[in-house]
Amino acid sequence: MSNQMSATRFDWSLWLACACLIGGGAFPPRALALDVTGYSTTVNDRFTGGFPSNPTPNAAAGFVGAAYDWSGVGWSTTTYAASSYKGLVLLSPRHFLTAQHYENGGLSTQAVAARANDGRIVSQTNVGIHNLGYGAIVTNGGVTANDLALGTLAAPISRPTSVARYGVLDLFPTSASTNYGVYNGLSLLAYGRGTATNDSPRVGAAVVNQAGVLSSGTIADPTQPVILTLQSGTPSVQLVEGDSGSPLLSGWTNPNGGTELTVLGVNSGVSSGYNIMSLLAAPGAMANATDAMATTGYALRVVGNPSATWAGNTSTSIGARQAWGISAPGSAPADVYVLFNGTTASNRSVAVDSNRSLRGLSFKSTGSGTLGFTFSGASVLTLGRGGLTNYDASRQTLSSTIALGDSQYWDVGPGGVTAAAINTNGWLLEIAGSGTARITGAVSGTGGLALSGHRLELTGSSGYTGGTWVHSGSLVVNGDIAASSGVAIDAGAVLGGSGRVGSISGSGAVGPGNSPGILTAKSVNPTDGLDFNFEFSKTGAPIWGTGTASGNDVLRLTDASQPFTASLGSASAIDIYLGVTSLTLNDTFLGGFFTDKSADFLASIQGATFTYYVLGDGLGTARSYNGQGYYLLDAAFLPGFENVLVSTASAASATFAGGTVTNGQVMQLAVVPEPATVGLAALGAAIVAAVARRRAGRPPHVPTRRRRS
Repeated sequence: MSNQMSATRFDWSLWLACACLIGGGAFPPRALALDVTGYSTTVNDRFTGGFPSNPTPNAAAGFVGAAYDWSGVGWSTTTYAASSYKGLVLLSPRHFLTAQHYENGGLSTQAVAARANDGRIVSQTNVGIHNLGYGAIVTNGGVTANDLALGTLAAPISRPTSVARYGVLDLFPTSASTNYGVYNGLSLLAYGRGTATNDSPRVGAAVVNQAGVLSSGTIADPTQPVILTLQSGTPSVQLVEGDSGSPLLSGWTNPNGGTELTVLGVNSGVSSGYNIMSLLAAPGAMANATDAMATTGYALRVVGNPSATWAGNTSTSIGARQAWGISAPGSAPADVYVLFNGTTASNRSVAVDSNRSLRGLSFKSTGSGTLGFTFSGASVLTLGRGGLTNYDASRQTLSSTIALGDSQYWDVGPGGVTAAAINTNGWLLEIAGSGTARITGAVSGTGGLALSGHRLELTGSSGYTGGTWVHSGSLVVNGDIAASSGVAIDAGAVLGGSGRVGSISGSGAVGPGNSPGILTAKSVNPTDGLDFNFEFSKTGAPIWGTGTASGNDVLRLTDASQPFTASLGSASAIDIYLGVTSLTLNDTFLGGFFTDKSADFLASIQGATFTYYVLGDGLGTARSYNGQGYYLLDAAFLPGFENVLVSTASAASATFAGGTVTNGQVMQLAVVPEPATVGLAALGAAIVAAVARRRAGRPPHVPTRRRRS
């Protein structure tokens, strides 16, 4: 079938079922809801009650969406007239898909809520709408625009593992194809409103009747890709007022055999017996979405069906058709999704002996952690918008150079991925997954790097100049990424390692070293409440020249003019872990912050909330850090003990591995007594005895946390 819907003429003057406001005028309240053929609460309601404050998921086996995770389909908490809460689908923890004409109605300041997998209701405020330049042309609120739009939240709505991360279903034969007819006949799940504000949203089954571009003289642009579904027949749905912006979804069987929801687009309108949905799964729309998301360190997740599976027999060359089990006169796959199955492959060594481009790689679960693949060779493997997904517990090793052909999302799975050199080519690489990802070589190009998973280790000397984001998990930099424009750390995420980075900002935590060690950065911006964790395993100065075994943690700041771009406030926590076997009066510890700048920086850090812990094991452990148990150190447990005095001291000759700083400043912690009548000798004995009791396993007194200075 042609992509041009020339046989159908749409009278957009009848367009009223799904728009919330037309030309700035509100519809009168109506008792409407997504009209589903043969509707029943058991089959079509997403929740059985409690919506929206405490919704109970529909657990009926007959629920049309029973096979899927719905946690990433949220709702707007802003209502209009008497309508229901509007459905919105999350493309990342910070981005949702919406209809521009709905936002034009004055509701662009809405908040978005969702039910996380642990049952919590999570929400965030929308801070901006970005039009994607695709979708049906709609006029509303005096604005005429394409209907596909991307909303950005003020902060992640939840940790990445708490809500589903939906992929856009990419069925095109090539990455540049606009043969929208590949979606014809596809089964859909349309999402829409209930009858009233607190009624459950509804899910209805439908089928793509036509996918392509509209050909009508009554719309501004007859080249916009949309999906049409019939309003009659079985199965079918009828969109109504208030359904615009809710998602159009499709159930998908992924390459590992699991079922998941994927996104196709949003509800836009109705006309002449058809529902009209704007198609996000169009090459240009996907590209514009991922470009908009990349500014905050997220890539659009794009998924597709593998068209070839690695065989590894008679040849291991990635460019040989025989290696893919393709007989003559076929050719090796290019610009498509491919599958690697360690159970069925004759050889798991892939020779990248010619430059190849693949749209996406998937590694099937084998039930073993020992059947990983190794890609090696002097040529370049370019990965497109589908990125990489490892379903296996085995580690996949990419020793040949990887080039990015688009911004992309990698899920390294439980087994993890090890990559050598990566050329970003100006694109963003976002890495997720429950396993550890390692990049051992250089990351180059003007693109960026983001972590939304468990752990990413960087050991190479990299020159990429884009941003670095830590959305969740631990980014461990044991190499050099100082050329990056900066590291932004989200709340709950951690930056560590003994390497070199640029500027540091965000609301997460910095824990230098690898228990303990020295991390070098240009500067820190604590404005958003950046936290710090420092381990001290010895009194006195750190071992400056050994970044991986310095004795005390050090965050070295090299900016000669402004190592702290602002002073730390009470929102910034500095947790001090004293890993020593005893404390005595006037013990001094040097480490934590170090500035190459010679000026005293006490004023920049003393406003933070300091908390101190001492080494312990056994009962009553207050906290575990890097696998070690610690007790909270407090005056109420140590009679006469008043403070750890924080100051800075001159480090006249700190010889780091990269050279000597002759006039730097370092944070100093000193154990000092309460200014009272307690004798110093008796106080020292009391502290030693108290620490000994803690190490014997006696539970500590745990007071409220307080700032020390």
